[in-house]
Amino acid sequence: MVRVLAFSLEECMSTFLTKPRPYQKTSIREMLDKLKLGKDVALSLPTGTGKTYVYLPIAITAANRGHRVCILVATNQIIEQMEQKYLPNFKIRTKPCVVKGIEHYDCAITKDKADYGTCTPEQKEICISEHSDCDVLRVNKEFEEYGFILTNFHKFLSTKTHQGFDLVIIDDSHGFENALDDKFQSRMAYYQIDGLYKRHEQQDDLTAAFAGSFLDFFDAAINTIPPGPQNESMRAPNDVIKGIAEIEGYDELRDQLRKLEELDRSVCRGLLYFVKCCQNTSTNTFYVQKDHYKPDDPQEAALIARKSDSFQRNVVKKIFGQSRVIFASATFGDIMTHAHYCTHREYARDTIPMVPKNQPDMVKNWFRGLKIFETSDFPQDKDDQVEEAAKMVAKILTWTQGKTLLLFKSYRDQNKAGKVLRESVSREITFIDDSDETETVQACVEKADVIMATASSRLWEGIDISNLKLEIIFSLPFIRPPVHLEKSYGFTFNKRKMLIRLQQGIGRLIRKENDRGVCIVMDNRLDKYKNSANFSSQYRERIRLVTASQLLKGLKCN
Repeated sequence: MVRVLAFSLEECMSTFLTKPRPYQKTSIREMLDKLKLGKDVALSLPTGTGKTYVYLPIAITAANRGHRVCILVATNQIIEQMEQKYLPNFKIRTKPCVVKGIEHYDCAITKDKADYGTCTPEQKEICISEHSDCDVLRVNKEFEEYGFILTNFHKFLSTKTHQGFDLVIIDDSHGFENALDDKFQSRMAYYQIDGLYKRHEQQDDLTAAFAGSFLDFFDAAINTIPPGPQNESMRAPNDVIKGIAEIEGYDELRDQLRKLEELDRSVCRGLLYFVKCCQNTSTNTFYVQKDHYKPDDPQEAALIARKSDSFQRNVVKKIFGQSRVIFASATFGDIMTHAHYCTHREYARDTIPMVPKNQPDMVKNWFRGLKIFETSDFPQDKDDQVEEAAKMVAKILTWTQGKTLLLFKSYRDQNKAGKVLRESVSREITFIDDSDETETVQACVEKADVIMATASSRLWEGIDISNLKLEIIFSLPFIRPPVHLEKSYGFTFNKRKMLIRLQQGIGRLIRKENDRGVCIVMDNRLDKYKNSANFSSQYRERIRLVTASQLLKGLKCN
């Protein structure tokens, strides 16, 4: 049965303690009209223009009416912003219940922080019978029973609920697609396990033995893939998966996690989870993946455990149930494709309305302080494009001042450019690692001068970098297509994901109405893709095509 949510505009507006902007009121009215028709809705406004002030009064009104409401945000940091910055501006009869991941609560048995490695089904049974004060059980119960929930993507996808929700709001829903990939796919990089083994090799301990055994099977899996560019990814052999599942010491290593250093503990958690997937082959498909540029280097290879398509569909459809969904984002791309990936629902063409229907002047002028330069003659015909680009960027960093963000499509390109820049630039460079937690990244970028990050890092999405003035994108942020995707669909999928990621990267510069910034895209392929429906006209209008020499001359003069 389709959920229909019918509220009056006056009822929603009465929740405000502040005065909303006219276009926010218009957006609320349009959204209410669509929800009354039983439709899911897409709220499309640039970051900083106040999407939260459009969906919050609707969420509050729905909760006040007794509907079950869930607001999803990307990180715990955004949850805190919601509590401290946004919710105080509204009259709230039913206060949202904040539910975070179990690692944010104390374990009643260990008296330490709970985690997914040690919070086992056996421990939960003990807590149910002996520890009524277990925080993990408490928040899971609240998630099931409370009427108004505020939580993050991962917790939403990890927690079972039988009641379901009447309304689910996905804030920054472009990031929810990535969260789904992370939730249903576990990836173990060779270099991570090799590093863990080498750090414990001299101690000859259980960690070294377990990691060493895993590497033996990893090597066997890599050797099953024939050389050649068409053989980067293949199904992992069954005997390799069976061997990983039977590695001795699983329970003992899990029990010793808390004794390890933070880096080793993080790697071991991922390792144990991957082994657990190998023990449950009925819901996982396993792949071994070589690197496109260095196929013979095992350090660049990865093993992947992926839940089946049918498993994913069943889980996601059950989580969303019959709820109405509000998607909120600055960069949807094709909304029907995006909504399908998020909810696994089948949408007929043009059935998800975009709100606001007409962009207000303030939104049209939001990017007036943004300049985007695309180099028409770069990359040049050189053996190492990244090194050439880094030499050019070194000059730019010497001539300019102000916080600068450098974005790369891969970890390898980031490393190559880093070597060049550290030798020729005196400014302090902060290197953001893909494994860094969002809170750590946020703290780093606030203090940084020059920041370097890859296409897979959290910096492309959701991170505010105060006083950012210059952004240089070394190449379009194409990422490897998922291992399960048919090659015929690979480019279409990747182009859409690349353009959304590119816009998110550019969007780091303009977070407030009067922000000013310059973005340089050192990849002339942008001219080929910028007319796509997945690329915003607001960014397209800001692009100026220049030669590398014209760009350098202009920056040097200014």
